[in-house]
Amino acid sequence: MQVLTLDTNAFDRHAKQLSLMVTEGGVMKFDAVVAIRRGGSFVCDAFCRHFPKDRYGARYDVKLQRPSTKHKKGTVNKLLKCLPTIILNLMRMAESNLLSLKRIVNGPHPAPKVELPDGLVSILQNANTPYILVIDDAIDSGDTLFAIVSALKGINPDTETRIAVMTETTKRPCIHADYSLYRNKTLIRFPWSNDYKSH
Repeated sequence: MQVLTLDTNAFDRHAKQLSLMVTEGGVMKFDAVVAIRRGGSFVCDAFCRHFPKDRYGARYDVKLQRPSTKHKKGTVNKLLKCLPTIILNLMRMAESNLLSLKRIVNGPHPAPKVELPDGLVSILQNANTPYILVIDDAIDSGDTLFAIVSALKGINPDTETRIAVMTETTKRPCIHADYSLYRNKTLIRFPWSNDYKSH
């Protein structure tokens, strides 16, 4: 397991590399691009700067979070900025291992409720076989992306989805990405991460 820190320039290069993978991935055009907020929205913004505009229709954002993500606010954020990078890396690896262990012990989380934007629902209802590209920053357990894909197929079972992420951090998530820059348990510290330090 490793932790990779991306500054804004490195992040943009990674987004460009991901867009090239999808461009060469065989689907001629997507009816919609769906970004999973919050991290997936940043990835999608950068991705779409490099992805050919004629290769996708509309773009939509869907909000879902792991429960553990909601607690990293306020004083904790300030503390994280003060810690040495080596400690932050160890904390990230420990958190990742703990989440994997909890999944083994407790099983998958209950499926979160997914509310899809009306425009996306309309696309799904009006296309015979809609092609949807789902973008997120990372796959950990895969629960979030599985819920999104299930919601899309719940509206139109013939929906074809492709998933693009920067990294898969676990060996056996419940859903895999079609396009991923890393599949070797690489944890990425993004410019918007709580423990990112610009200096």
